[in-house]
Amino acid sequence: MIFKVRFWRENSGNCTTTFREFGGKRFFNRIEGNCAAGGKWCTVNSSGDFWESDTPVRDDVIFEVVDRGGNLLFTESNATLDSFQSVRMRARQEAKIWATKLNLRPYEEWKAWLAADMEKHGYSGYIDNWLHAETGDRGCEKLGRYHHLGKEFRIYSDRIDHIICGKEWRYIYVYDVSTKNTEALCGFIF
Repeated sequence: MIFKVRFWRENSGNCTTTFREFGGKRFFNRIEGNCAAGGKWCTVNSSGDFWESDTPVRDDVIFEVVDRGGNLLFTESNATLDSFQSVRMRARQEAKIWATKLNLRPYEEWKAWLAADMEKHGYSGYIDNWLHAETGDRGCEKLGRYHHLGKEFRIYSDRIDHIICGKEWRYIYVYDVSTKNTEALCGFIF
């Protein structure tokens, strides 16, 4: 038996990616191999707002994962689980590529660099307010893009300045165009 399915949504909290039957009404969850439940395809019990995995499908059931146009992206079954990469895993991989390519610095270094000026400027409030609320956006630049599971992702670089201390930096991230979410932080230039 072969099911043609398309990416529907990802729930990184419980290591599942939900696929909808292409042109149909059935849903299937693909559980990541590094999860406690182990990697496998399952039917879905979609009662209410929950998309819980129900019964594992047989090893001989094949899933043809397609994009919105029905073009084949990859084929997988419970017997061949190694071909899949979740949205989260792919975004993290892309973030590492850009971090290396641009020699980006990690979040903790940026935080220490920016927080070092708090006392000098007489700021005694909450550190996250200093880091994020006392800033101004100076524009955004698209650095690149890629497609995964039939979705478009972009790599953006935002230019930010600090309103109180005057420091400027850029932060680079992976952005999901369809959900309008940041999927991964690549790093910082300061």
